[in-house]
Amino acid sequence: MMAPQLTETELSTYKEQGWIVPKWELPPELIAEMREEYQALLNRNSHLQSDIMMAPHQTNGGSMGVIGSEKWLEFATHPSIVSTASQLIGEDIILWGTTIFGKPAFSGKQTPWHQDGEYYPIKPLEVLTVWIPLDDVTADNGPMQFIPGSHKAHKLFSHSWVEGDDKTINLICDAEHFDADTATPLIIRAGQVSFHDVYMIHGSTANRTDRRRAAFIIRLMPASSYYDHVLGAEIGKKHPKQGYGERPLYLINGVDKAGNNFDIGHD
Repeated sequence: MMAPQLTETELSTYKEQGWIVPKWELPPELIAEMREEYQALLNRNSHLQSDIMMAPHQTNGGSMGVIGSEKWLEFATHPSIVSTASQLIGEDIILWGTTIFGKPAFSGKQTPWHQDGEYYPIKPLEVLTVWIPLDDVTADNGPMQFIPGSHKAHKLFSHSWVEGDDKTINLICDAEHFDADTATPLIIRAGQVSFHDVYMIHGSTANRTDRRRAAFIIRLMPASSYYDHVLGAEIGKKHPKQGYGERPLYLINGVDKAGNNFDIGHD
């Protein structure tokens, strides 16, 4: 079976609003397998809170001390995902990160307004985020929300550190850069997949319902960009749990156009 392709209309929508949910969906049996693997991940990492678990695709040296498995790398490189990513960021693709936001029932934390790229040691900063819900996302269980078109300036806006353990992250985009009233919630079923630009301002509210809202996130970069492990280690002084200085990279399509992305974390 041929991998699905985005239409010209879908590509135009992505360029204009900064995200797209393609018409294709992942098969139910794959989502069921991902849910089973997520439960196994939770069982292996009972010492950690499930709100955010970084780099589950790493089997050793994982961020936050997460004990991951290769299954998440297999899920992250599904042909449909790679095919769509190739249309959005080019044929040469490196996977450098994954995350699972657990959003447990009754206590799932908020993720304040932010841009993903504020944290990333990638030059030039070009990253595609793939967002796969493991559970249906409703208007009540803390859906992700986008500020349409906030990616168009192609720049990182100022962020400020806000303390509090009621959040999955503490570096928050300053309010003068966006209008929260324009936010569009991402209401999608398990099996649908969202793709969004690294400069997109987005966030999510807390989950106070009796339904979990877990999602698997994949971070892809064009292989023409350079992942700076030295800068990642510097960032790690402020955010040591992220492990950006030791992240292994995975060339999942094409070639390493930058030519120097695989010096660290690989044999």
